[in-house]
Amino acid sequence: MAFPYKKVLLIGATSGIGLEIAKRLAKEGIDVIAVGRRQSRLDEFVSKAADPGKAFGVAFDIAEIDKIPAFAQSITQAHPDLDCVILNAGIQYVMDFSKPHTVDVSKIQHEITVNYVSMVALTHAFVPFFQTNSTEKKESAIIYTTSGLITIPYPMVLNYCASKAALHSFILSVREQLGQNPDNQKINVVELVVPLVQTELHDGQPGWGPDFNPGMPVASFVDAAMAGLAAKTTTVAVGQAEALYAEFEAEKERRVGPQWAAIRKAFGKAQSFD
Repeated sequence: MAFPYKKVLLIGATSGIGLEIAKRLAKEGIDVIAVGRRQSRLDEFVSKAADPGKAFGVAFDIAEIDKIPAFAQSITQAHPDLDCVILNAGIQYVMDFSKPHTVDVSKIQHEITVNYVSMVALTHAFVPFFQTNSTEKKESAIIYTTSGLITIPYPMVLNYCASKAALHSFILSVREQLGQNPDNQKINVVELVVPLVQTELHDGQPGWGPDFNPGMPVASFVDAAMAGLAAKTTTVAVGQAEALYAEFEAEKERRVGPQWAAIRKAFGKAQSFD
């Protein structure tokens, strides 16, 4: 099965999972708009693409939340045939709250901004564009990368876990909100749940280095992720994250809609946007 979309905006495309997905999509003949903070890496991606005319690089820092609406407008004006946004960017800090004097609260704020607030802001910025496409019966998708750590947090990176858990909860709810309106049902909301993968995310962390990198090879991860995305399932959990998701999260995903419907039935207009 082939990837189901034709032009993809990929946020967080300069390294690791994002860069590998960008390369795979470009190899399949998909137009890729790669976004990241490092212009040199974006230029390298474009120059190495099989068809450079179908690869684009846009330097942007998603932590600048106030600039996201203008960024989205510039992308959709330049690429009116955009039909997929992959929100992949993320950062991870090690923190030890048993030694509070070592914790930098500004890093907590930055991590939440990049991993959660920016994802919400980007969703808010691109949904109106996809709603217009949806009324024209054009299928589109917003694909988010989360983590197996949404289920069982890892204390070394406690704030990272919290940010991804928040994003997971947001995904479940925004999927349900869009799905309730027939005009939005061509907008697919997809979650890609990532296990430990060998990427730059862990650079500089205690004990991590060339001799210790126990994660799943990024190429193997992307093989599995691309197969799941091509199948158009709402949630693609890979590797160790697949078993955790099946055990702890799949039932939660199934129950969001029925639970919301039950609450609205019980409370009426008090719990309705109508």
